[in-house]
Amino acid sequence: MTDLFLVLGVAAITYGSRVALMTTRWTVPGGWIGRFLDVFPLALFIAIATSGLLAPDGTPAVTPGLAAAAGGVLGAVLFKRSLVGVLAIGAAAFYLTRYLVG
Repeated sequence: MTDLFLVLGVAAITYGSRVALMTTRWTVPGGWIGRFLDVFPLALFIAIATSGLLAPDGTPAVTPGLAAAAGGVLGAVLFKRSLVGVLAIGAAAFYLTRYLVG
């Protein structure tokens, strides 16, 4: 399997599942599953942003990724679990740090 087929396969699965959810009538479940789905995007973004915080030798590295993680946490506190607020503050911190650090 070539890389192109792998990328196209993953893209088809990703976009197909999203289109299927957007075109069907679906309500958010209640209970613990509903609470999980409510906070999952924030947790996923923080996990992705913090995965690049460690340097190859295993020590914390001061990078734009660290600024993005801190910005994401700040955005979550300021905007009360708003995904747009988390992404906006996290991205702004990332690009500002990258511009200043070089």
